[in-house]
This record gives sequence, structure tokens and C-alpha cells, in this order.
Amino acid sequence: MHEFQIKVGRIEAVAPNTAGDRVCVTFEIERGPLRFQVPILLKLKEFDDTEMVQVARNELHRIFVELSAQTVKWTLTAEDLGKLSGMSLRPRS
Repeated sequence: MHEFQIKVGRIEAVAPNTAGDRVCVTFEIERGPLRFQVPILLKLKEFDDTEMVQVARNELHRIFVELSAQTVKWTLTAEDLGKLSGMSLRPRS
């Protein structure tokens, strides 16, 4: 299995609102045909330009840790996968 390629795609200011000025750091994640983007919103006044990408990377990691924890119950064993494969109603070619 190949590693994911993760890079910063964009850094852009977001229109101010009641939460204050914000910046959006968008990560582009790719592995083979799988490609998606994850925008990370940060409060502009909390971090300077040199810290922004580091803080956004940390937030991206935190998001995926939480996502992993929420989906851990979805994990299938090799035996589970074998049973599901054997139950398939699709015609075999």
C-alpha cells in the first residue's frame, strides 16, 4: 500500500464574521485515484504566518485521530471479510 501524499494546497483569508478574522489552510490529500481536500479554519490573530501551517497540520492530525476513534467499531477481521465475500449475491465471472 502506498503512502498518502499530503500537501498544503491553499492558504487564504476568510471573510470576517462574529468569530473574527480567520484563515483557511486547505490540505490536498492523494493516494492513487483517491483525492480529497480538507480545509482547516484558524483564527488569524492567534497565530502568525510562520506558525499557521504547523498549527493547521496539528489540527488535521487531530481530526483524523477523532475520525479513527469514531469508526473503530467498523473494523472487520479477515474472517469477517471472508464471510461477507462468501455471502455475495453477485454472479461470479
